[in-house]
Amino acid sequence: MHQMKRYVQWGGRVIVGVCFIWLTSIAFDLSYILSEMKVLFHNGWILLAMTIAYLSAFLLRAKAWQMYVDERMPFKRFVDGLFYSLFLNHLLPIKAGDLIRTGYLASSNQVSWKSALESVIIMRILDLLILGFIALAGVFYLGMSISYLFMVGLIVGGAALLGLILLKEKWRKVIFSQAKQAGSIIFSVKGIVLVLLIVVSWILEAVIVFAVSTQFETTLTFLKSIWVNSFTIAGQVFHFSPGGIGTYESFMSFGLRAFQVPIKEAYTIAILTHGYKFIFSFVIGFYLILSAPISWNTIKLWMKRKED
Repeated sequence: MHQMKRYVQWGGRVIVGVCFIWLTSIAFDLSYILSEMKVLFHNGWILLAMTIAYLSAFLLRAKAWQMYVDERMPFKRFVDGLFYSLFLNHLLPIKAGDLIRTGYLASSNQVSWKSALESVIIMRILDLLILGFIALAGVFYLGMSISYLFMVGLIVGGAALLGLILLKEKWRKVIFSQAKQAGSIIFSVKGIVLVLLIVVSWILEAVIVFAVSTQFETTLTFLKSIWVNSFTIAGQVFHFSPGGIGTYESFMSFGLRAFQVPIKEAYTIAILTHGYKFIFSFVIGFYLILSAPISWNTIKLWMKRKED
């Protein structure tokens, strides 16, 4: 099973990597990217709107996470945990953010490592389900064409992935036990609010795509931006480089092409959007170093640890 998982992961990464190389070969224009970047970073109001929306998205996700774990715990603990996940995912070539997020929450000594990890898993599953729902709903609502072969492949692939997970007894026990606990929380008034917070957070993150696209001659509406953002973030399961470089640009470029955005503009929008997120994450990293520092040795220990 472990070998099969590696084949699936690396197969996806190789395909995405080849797509990114091909996209770069036909759409990369440094002078064009730099000129558009200059226009973007000279528009203070657009940058302010992007920053407020992106920051608010993380605050809403932190609040949802706090509601799931324990509202008596300090809100800052959840915010900083998410920020550490963001920063290190953009800094390291591996996607270790969820383990760092787990370790930071567990270091409060108010929840165990196991409980912290399980809460992160549930939050991730909710993220993926919501992103997947938005992407699928957009296909039909926005009138996008999609082949039956793609739908069958998506369903079969999802079923195969779920089957691989459930074959492992340890994960099967965790998923079933957590599903019962998560269900009791999510299918309640508090759970409805929690899910709505996550939905709104992803809608807010789409503001970045929409704001960047406004400086190009495109017909990208805000609803379409929400779909493109959801499609792009969902594609980060094939993360293989710091910040998902290559994966992010490939998925966003193809997402924008679905709305007839020219490939050169689509690639440039993806580069500028991702570049902004890198800058934001490193600014957040500077904030964390000053307000909530963690030693590198502690981070390495968290990265090696997966369970009690």
